[in-house]
Amino acid sequence: MTRWCSLPVTWEPRMLRLQQTLGRRYATVLRMYLVDRREAALEEAYQIGRSVIAGGLGVLDLARLHQNALASCLRNCRPNAKNRVLEDTEVFFLQSLSPFEAVHRGFRETNSKLQDRNQALETEIAERTRTEKALRELFNEARQMEDRLRSLSNRILRAQEEERKRISRELHDDVGQALTAISVILAAIESGEGEQPARARRKIAEAQQLLQMTAGSVHDFARELRPAILDDLGLLPALRSQLKAFAKRTGLRVNFRGNVLAEKLNGDQKTVLYRVAQESLNNVAKHARAVRVDVVLRKAGDAICMEVADDGKSFHGDLRLSGKEKQRLGLLGMQERVRLVNGGFAVKTQPGRGTTVRVTIPFQSIGKPLAR
Repeated sequence: MTRWCSLPVTWEPRMLRLQQTLGRRYATVLRMYLVDRREAALEEAYQIGRSVIAGGLGVLDLARLHQNALASCLRNCRPNAKNRVLEDTEVFFLQSLSPFEAVHRGFRETNSKLQDRNQALETEIAERTRTEKALRELFNEARQMEDRLRSLSNRILRAQEEERKRISRELHDDVGQALTAISVILAAIESGEGEQPARARRKIAEAQQLLQMTAGSVHDFARELRPAILDDLGLLPALRSQLKAFAKRTGLRVNFRGNVLAEKLNGDQKTVLYRVAQESLNNVAKHARAVRVDVVLRKAGDAICMEVADDGKSFHGDLRLSGKEKQRLGLLGMQERVRLVNGGFAVKTQPGRGTTVRVTIPFQSIGKPLAR
């Protein structure tokens, strides 16, 4: 057995009373209008329409009021006057509908404004979303760069410490031992007053030879730290001197082709090219197992391009610190130096066919001062 639950409708008696009141008012005014067709009756029709809206009734309710009033008027009119009554009551009905049109027009305008506002809000939200995304990406990029620089800084500090140890060791082993030997020779000459002149001359010659070797070692250290020729004569002579010493030290065939326009670069830019060439040659000597090295400086548009190419075994990987830490550290150090003078840095590897380090530095470049 199905049970029906009736819900209380508290508004029905009130609405019915309102409909009855407005119905009587509507019929009275309509009959007045049919008698004299005064504007006052049409104004009253407009007010009835507003009362319908204010009472919470709709267009259909107003149509029922009009239909009931019209039926009453038609029952009481002559047959030949019905058409005239229908025409007149149509004007009256349209006037009573005017408030609905005004309300609907207001709704449409408000809705249009709301749509425009919603569209503006959507555009603003989309723009804020894009901005927040860009800021997040910038933040992530900055954080990654910070982590990378911190890691690079730590490795550079360790590399500097290793370099200091190497220089200290070599100074102790080469220069220190040579100076000790010279001291021993001089002491022997001093104590051997009765020795033959020829023997004394041999000891003096031996001491002079050791002094020359020691001076050469000190000169090599000084050149590694900061080549004076780079400041005195320029980039091309400094590179030729470096390559000549490299070929002599390693036995590799070295070919060099320069361009005098490279001398138009400023001091920091020349230092970068010199250091990149120096580090690249060190990598070739340590890792490449190469036979030949080509170093070329050429003009490339409004820039100088330097390439250091070898025919060695090459390597795999990118510039991130992974795998061979020291080799990658050298590459990152070169990359950072080039970045400081707004240059471009690239490494091209062909396994089994060698590696090419390419640096491009524009003539008009503003970079941070480099530590020499």
